Order: sequence, then structure tokens, then C-alpha cells
Amino acid sequence: MPGPLHILHDPPLDGPSNMARDEHLLHTEALRPAALRLYAWMPATISLGYFQQSGQIERLPADMRGLPVVRRQTGGGAILHDCEITYCLVVDDTLDITRESPLALYRLAHGCWRTALEVGGPACALAPESYPMPSPRGGPFFCFEKPGQTDLVVGAEKLLGSAQRRIRGRVLQHGSLLLGRRIASHPGVDLGQPPPELVQAWCVAFVRELAAALKLEPQAATWTAAQLADVERRRRRYSSDEWTKRK
Repeated sequence: MPGPLHILHDPPLDGPSNMARDEHLLHTEALRPAALRLYAWMPATISLGYFQQSGQIERLPADMRGLPVVRRQTGGGAILHDCEITYCLVVDDTLDITRESPLALYRLAHGCWRTALEVGGPACALAPESYPMPSPRGGPFFCFEKPGQTDLVVGAEKLLGSAQRRIRGRVLQHGSLLLGRRIASHPGVDLGQPPPELVQAWCVAFVRELAAALKLEPQAATWTAAQLADVERRRRRYSSDEWTKRK
């Protein structure tokens, strides 16, 4: 029998709550061998990559400078989280893909999104190997300014990008699929603010494709009181200036 892919659907949450929940999934023993969390953000928030300098926020366009800021545990460029689907996938080392190149998990998840979007979505593709490799430290300030190898693109513009954090025995990968853009200077290409029923259909298809690709059985999960207590403990760090402005 295949193992479970634990599925969590969360309501829109603020930046510290979202990052704390993702971090909990990386460390919990309760949701093995894999867990997938689908979620959104409220209010619109800028997430800094782990290695980015927080002082760069002051040089952003005026329509971005007043937004809340949170620092991720993953590297890469900053992301303006607003009208999007965000996914967080955590897999442990009982799955072969965790022992492959980091690019393998990017290609797997992004390929599943590409298939999910075939119904009602734009013609999109994985960025070719001629594009730059994903880097936790390099690249432009905003992740969506320039696509890299394995990103999901429409033409030459980035629609979906992801980042990873690896610890002993586990990998976390999370990424953002742009549904729309309400802020003029938001980089990337979006899906034209599709209706909720189409977004839901894409999410269902993504879960199905991902479970099949990982050879796991999707299984609905809910947050327990003990898990949420751990999330709240982790959230305090993400909401602190000490963490956000650590670089």
C-alpha cells in the first residue's frame, strides 16, 4: 500500500503564521512521509529570502514599501504574496526523490502544476536548461523578476517559482503561483484573476498529480491543538524584528 500524502488546506493567514506553519511541517514527526499545505496570505506581505538584506525594502517602489515583511527560512529572492496560491511540500528520506538533485523536486512539483493548469489555464512550460540555475543567494531582489531553470513560465515571464530548505532526512519546498496582481510594480506574469471554482479545480488537479508522481495516497489532514501550539511558538520568531532584520 502506498504511504499517505497528508493534505492541509488553510485559510489566508499573515506572514509569520504562514512561515511558522511551514516550519512546523518540516520538523513534525506526525505527517510522514510527505505533507502538502495549500494556502494564501492576508494581508499582502513581502517575504524576504533567508540570505537577503532587509535594508533593501527601503528602496522598493512606493506601492510596496508599506507592506508587512517576513523573512523565510528558504533562500532565493523576495516575493510579494498577494493574489496567489502558495504550496508547501515536505518530504522525508524514505522517498527516493529526496536523494536526487534539488532540481528534481522543483521539476516534479512544477510539472504537476503545469499539468493541473492545462484545463482553463494558459500555455505554460518549465523554463529550459539554458536559464540560470536556482540560487539561494544570487539573482535579482524579487524572485519573479527573472525566471530560472525549472520555473514555470508563460513565454519569457515567470508564473511559478519555488525555494527549498533541507535538513537531515527532510526537504521543504514551497512556492507561489500568481493568480493576479493588484500592485502595479508586482513582477511576474499572472493567471488573470480566475474565478474561485477554477482555482479550486486547479488545486484538486495538483494534489492528484503530485500524489501520483510521489506514488502516495492523498489523505486529508487537520491541525491538532499540539501542532498549533508549536506553530505559535515558532510564530513569535517570525514576527520579531530580530529575525526579520537579522541581515
